[in-house]
Amino acid sequence: MDTKTVIKRLNIYYYGIFFLLVILATAAYLLITKGIIPVLDPLSTAGKAIQYILIFDVLITVPFGLWWHKRQCKQIAKIEDEQTQLTVYYKSAALRICLVSNTMLWAIPAFYILGAYMSMMWIAAIAAIGWYFTKPTEKKMYFELHPDEEQY
Repeated sequence: MDTKTVIKRLNIYYYGIFFLLVILATAAYLLITKGIIPVLDPLSTAGKAIQYILIFDVLITVPFGLWWHKRQCKQIAKIEDEQTQLTVYYKSAALRICLVSNTMLWAIPAFYILGAYMSMMWIAAIAAIGWYFTKPTEKKMYFELHPDEEQY
Protein backbone atom coordinates (compact mmCIF):
# COMPACT_ATOMS: atom_id res chain seq x y z
CA MET A 1 0.00 0.00 0.00
CA ASP A 2 1.39 3.42 -0.90
CA THR A 3 0.46 6.94 0.20
CA LYS A 4 -1.94 7.60 -2.67
CA THR A 5 -3.77 4.33 -2.05
CA VAL A 6 -4.19 5.17 1.63
CA ILE A 7 -5.62 8.60 0.77
CA LYS A 8 -7.99 7.13 -1.84
CA ARG A 9 -9.25 4.52 0.62
CA LEU A 10 -9.69 7.13 3.35
CA ASN A 11 -11.64 9.32 0.91
CA ILE A 12 -14.09 6.43 0.54
CA TYR A 13 -14.75 6.71 4.28
CA TYR A 14 -14.85 10.50 4.16
CA TYR A 15 -17.33 10.80 1.29
CA GLY A 16 -19.15 7.65 2.36
CA ILE A 17 -20.12 9.46 5.56
CA PHE A 18 -21.65 12.26 3.50
CA PHE A 19 -23.48 9.76 1.26
CA LEU A 20 -24.83 7.97 4.33
CA LEU A 21 -25.91 11.34 5.78
CA VAL A 22 -27.93 12.12 2.65
CA ILE A 23 -29.59 8.68 2.79
CA LEU A 24 -30.47 9.03 6.50
CA ALA A 25 -31.76 12.58 6.09
CA THR A 26 -33.90 11.59 3.12
CA ALA A 27 -35.27 8.57 4.95
CA ALA A 28 -36.13 10.62 8.04
CA TYR A 29 -37.77 13.31 5.93
CA LEU A 30 -39.86 10.78 4.01
CA LEU A 31 -40.87 8.89 7.15
CA ILE A 32 -42.07 12.12 8.76
CA THR A 33 -43.84 13.58 5.70
CA LYS A 34 -45.58 10.28 4.88
CA GLY A 35 -46.79 10.00 8.47
CA ILE A 36 -45.07 6.66 9.06
CA ILE A 37 -43.47 7.93 12.25
CA PRO A 38 -44.89 10.78 14.34
CA VAL A 39 -43.08 14.02 15.03
CA LEU A 40 -41.78 14.14 18.59
CA ASP A 41 -42.21 17.21 20.74
CA PRO A 42 -38.70 18.53 21.55
CA LEU A 43 -39.83 19.26 25.11
CA SER A 44 -41.18 15.76 25.74
CA THR A 45 -39.16 13.23 27.70
CA ALA A 46 -38.17 11.35 24.55
CA GLY A 47 -37.31 14.58 22.74
CA LYS A 48 -35.12 15.75 25.61
CA ALA A 49 -33.43 12.35 25.79
CA ILE A 50 -32.56 12.51 22.08
CA GLN A 51 -31.16 16.01 22.53
CA TYR A 52 -29.09 15.08 25.59
CA ILE A 53 -27.66 12.00 23.89
CA LEU A 54 -26.64 13.94 20.78
CA ILE A 55 -25.18 16.83 22.77
CA PHE A 56 -23.07 14.49 24.90
CA ASP A 57 -22.09 12.54 21.78
CA VAL A 58 -20.79 15.62 19.96
CA LEU A 59 -19.04 16.92 23.07
CA ILE A 60 -17.23 13.62 23.57
CA THR A 61 -16.54 12.15 20.14
CA VAL A 62 -15.37 15.21 18.17
CA PRO A 63 -12.57 16.30 20.54
CA PHE A 64 -11.73 12.72 21.50
CA GLY A 65 -11.49 11.55 17.87
CA LEU A 66 -9.18 14.41 16.90
CA TRP A 67 -7.03 14.11 20.05
CA TRP A 68 -6.79 10.31 19.91
CA HIS A 69 -5.64 10.29 16.27
CA LYS A 70 -2.99 12.92 16.98
CA ARG A 71 -1.74 10.85 19.90
CA GLN A 72 -1.71 7.72 17.73
CA CYS A 73 0.25 9.52 15.00
CA LYS A 74 3.08 10.19 17.44
CA GLN A 75 3.35 6.44 17.98
CA ILE A 76 2.85 5.62 14.30
CA ALA A 77 5.67 8.00 13.33
CA LYS A 78 8.10 5.82 15.29
CA ILE A 79 7.34 2.72 13.20
CA GLU A 80 10.29 1.92 10.92
CA ASP A 81 8.54 -0.27 8.33
CA GLU A 82 6.70 1.98 5.86
CA GLN A 83 4.02 -0.59 4.97
CA THR A 84 3.17 -1.22 8.61
CA GLN A 85 3.20 2.52 9.26
CA LEU A 86 0.74 3.18 6.42
CA THR A 87 -1.54 0.33 7.48
CA VAL A 88 -1.70 1.52 11.09
CA TYR A 89 -2.18 5.13 9.95
CA TYR A 90 -5.04 4.05 7.66
CA LYS A 91 -6.85 2.32 10.52
CA SER A 92 -6.38 5.27 12.86
CA ALA A 93 -7.48 7.86 10.28
CA ALA A 94 -10.53 5.80 9.30
CA LEU A 95 -11.54 5.54 12.95
CA ARG A 96 -11.02 9.30 13.35
CA ILE A 97 -13.36 10.00 10.43
CA CYS A 98 -16.03 7.71 11.88
CA LEU A 99 -15.71 9.02 15.44
CA VAL A 100 -15.76 12.70 14.57
CA SER A 101 -18.63 12.52 12.09
CA ASN A 102 -20.95 10.04 13.83
CA THR A 103 -23.05 12.73 15.54
CA MET A 104 -23.75 14.36 12.20
CA LEU A 105 -25.36 11.11 11.02
CA TRP A 106 -27.83 11.16 13.93
CA ALA A 107 -28.44 14.88 14.33
CA ILE A 108 -29.92 15.48 10.86
CA PRO A 109 -32.56 12.73 11.20
CA ALA A 110 -33.22 13.99 14.75
CA PHE A 111 -33.81 17.44 13.24
CA TYR A 112 -36.72 16.03 11.23
CA ILE A 113 -37.99 13.69 13.94
CA LEU A 114 -38.15 16.58 16.43
CA GLY A 115 -40.19 18.68 14.00
CA ALA A 116 -37.41 20.79 12.44
CA TYR A 117 -35.91 21.59 15.83
CA MET A 118 -33.04 23.93 14.94
CA SER A 119 -30.77 22.92 17.83
CA MET A 120 -30.20 19.57 16.14
CA MET A 121 -29.00 21.38 13.02
CA TRP A 122 -26.45 23.24 15.16
CA ILE A 123 -25.26 19.96 16.66
CA ALA A 124 -24.89 18.56 13.13
CA ALA A 125 -22.97 21.69 12.12
CA ILE A 126 -20.49 21.23 14.97
CA ALA A 127 -19.91 17.63 13.90
CA ALA A 128 -19.62 18.72 10.25
CA ILE A 129 -16.89 21.22 11.16
CA GLY A 130 -14.99 18.43 12.91
CA TRP A 131 -15.63 16.15 9.93
CA TYR A 132 -14.11 18.77 7.63
CA PHE A 133 -10.88 18.63 9.65
CA THR A 134 -10.64 14.89 9.00
CA LYS A 135 -10.40 15.35 5.20
CA PRO A 136 -7.59 13.04 4.09
CA THR A 137 -4.82 14.66 2.02
CA GLU A 138 -1.25 13.63 1.30
CA LYS A 139 0.11 16.81 2.86
CA LYS A 140 -1.86 16.28 6.08
CA MET A 141 -0.75 12.66 6.22
CA TYR A 142 2.88 13.69 5.78
CA PHE A 143 2.72 16.25 8.59
CA GLU A 144 0.90 13.82 10.89
CA LEU A 145 3.56 11.16 10.33
CA HIS A 146 6.41 13.67 10.74
CA PRO A 147 5.36 15.62 13.86
CA ASP A 148 8.85 16.97 14.60
CA GLU A 149 9.17 18.98 11.39
CA GLU A 150 8.19 22.64 11.41
CA GLN A 151 5.03 23.53 9.54
CA TYR A 152 4.73 26.84 7.74
